[in-house]
Amino acid sequence: MSLKRFKVLTICSWYPNDLKPTLGNFVQKHAESIALYNDVVALAIFPSTFENEVRMQESTSKSLHEIVLYYPKKTKGFKPFRLMKNYFSHRKAFKIGYKRAKEIIGQPEIVHLNIVYPLGIWALWLKWRFKIPYIITENSSGFHVDSDHAYPSPILKLSKLIIRNASYVLPVSQNLLKSMQKLSPNSKFGTVSNVVDEHLFKETPKPIIDEVKLIHISTGVDSIKNLSGMIRVMQALKSDFPQVKLDIVSDGDIEYAKVLSTELAVNSNVTFHSTKTTAEVAEMIQSSHALLQFSNYENFPCVIAEAMMCGKPVLSSNVNGIPEHVNEINGMLVNRGDENALRKAIIAFAENPERFKSDEIRAYAMKHFSYSEVGKQFIEIYQKVKS
Repeated sequence: MSLKRFKVLTICSWYPNDLKPTLGNFVQKHAESIALYNDVVALAIFPSTFENEVRMQESTSKSLHEIVLYYPKKTKGFKPFRLMKNYFSHRKAFKIGYKRAKEIIGQPEIVHLNIVYPLGIWALWLKWRFKIPYIITENSSGFHVDSDHAYPSPILKLSKLIIRNASYVLPVSQNLLKSMQKLSPNSKFGTVSNVVDEHLFKETPKPIIDEVKLIHISTGVDSIKNLSGMIRVMQALKSDFPQVKLDIVSDGDIEYAKVLSTELAVNSNVTFHSTKTTAEVAEMIQSSHALLQFSNYENFPCVIAEAMMCGKPVLSSNVNGIPEHVNEINGMLVNRGDENALRKAIIAFAENPERFKSDEIRAYAMKHFSYSEVGKQFIEIYQKVKS
């Protein structure tokens, strides 16, 4: 199929910004993959209590034009008036950003909405006002409607309207797709995975086996990522397998994990790292032997795709979208919360780390997660929408 170049506006509910530099970095990567084959502007809007007027930032990354706007958010005063002022400030920011996007690429032919809430209202408005079709990429676990972390009912009702009007809905995992189908069973669904820059996350020679280096990268929210469980497993390994080390990289509030690590006397085996750039994350994964995940629930975290792109196996809990890609060729899965099973899996890996072939893991990642392949998947969907 020949690839037509489209003018695409990606509206991004999550995106790296001044307030949260790593928020939605996987959304940014999706936009970069789209920009390989299309003329693309990524537009994101965030409230800020530090602004007096709408502020706009522009940048360019990998042929992707980025526009991030900040609008003044009122936090005091009579609630109805405050909410109304915040809405009109938000709307003003969107219109400024949209006008600038049109100056860069012209009238968009298609809108690509990344994360339905909260910016999906603007994709819907552009469809109603200018008849611009939109598709959705979704990562949020808020659509697991039967879980404790589901969005509140008002957000789900609004999201249902936005989803029903999309030309295609593309969650990053089949597991998330099944949850979203409950909201809109007649919508056109598919899956497109998270994406990894194959030129940055490279396969490298395996580190020398004098110690087994595991790495975990996440926000560190314990109810989701279960850092506490991983640290307890590291304590259980310490006496018989002191060569097993764990690096925990997080931009979240993980003071609880540091306290637990000290209480359990595993500071010599567990090292904590603060926010890293994407390039630094790639280097840390490359110098590790495996990625460690022990989440209570997930969709399909981008870090798993990044580890596989580096040829690294994944030791993980068997939850949500993870088993769609992690198998006996590229990793080991244990039941959620089963610390003894995770301990045994780490021991099995430590005793025979050569069981996994890095070139096979990398080949799988190239086929499923590379910029080049995911970018082609999106443009083929655009062609279906516009045909």
